[in-house]
Parts: sequence; C-alpha cells; structure tokens
Amino acid sequence: MPWTPECKSGFDEIDSQHRLLFAISNELLDIENPAKQQDEIKYLLHHLVDYVEKHFRTEEEYFVKYSYPGIKEHKVRHAEISNQIREAVTLSKSMTQLKEQLDTMLDKWIRIHVLIEDKKFSAWAVSKGIIK
Repeated sequence: MPWTPECKSGFDEIDSQHRLLFAISNELLDIENPAKQQDEIKYLLHHLVDYVEKHFRTEEEYFVKYSYPGIKEHKVRHAEISNQIREAVTLSKSMTQLKEQLDTMLDKWIRIHVLIEDKKFSAWAVSKGIIK
C-alpha cells in the first residue's frame, strides 16, 4: 500500500504518523511465510498496536483542539479498529490465519479510515480555514 499525496490530511503530525503506519503495515503485508517468520510478525504487530494507539490519541487531541463535530463517531471507529486488531491476535489459531486476517484488516483500515474517514476531518478543517 503506497503512501500517495491522496493520503495527506494537511496536518503534518498526522501525516507523519500515517506514513509510519503505512510502513509498518507494509512490512506485515510483505511477510511471505508466517510460520517461519513468527518473531517478525510478533515484533511488527506489537509495534503496530502501540503506534495505532498513539496515533489515535494524537488525532483525538486534534479533534478536541479544533472542536471537530465528528469526534464522537470518529472515536467509535478508532475503538472498533483497536478491538479488531486485538481480536485477530487473540482469536487466531495460527500465524498463517493471523497474517491473513491482518492482510485484510490493514488494507480495509487504510482504505476506509485514512482515505475516507480521516479525509472528512481534513475537509472540515479546510472549510473552517484551519488548514489550506
């Protein structure tokens, strides 16, 4: 999943975090043999979970700072994504199954969350003159 200009939110800190999330996700997606790369998956997954939580806190701080009216719905989506990641980890019966779930989840999360839901915040911020 390449980082493209279409992914930009207009907030440098958020964009920087998104780029790192793309990088971590791509590392996970590039794993070809989950059974033999368990340590790598565990390391990347731990890093992803920690960074996702940090990123969501950052976004929510921006929502509060600028009084974003969509904060409630966006926070619910953040909680859903965090729960999906945790469930995939705890319910997977093998590294292969976990990898398959992560592949689907990461692709969907980035396509929907970054390119649609986060863009709503960006569009709102532009309409209010917060960003250009």
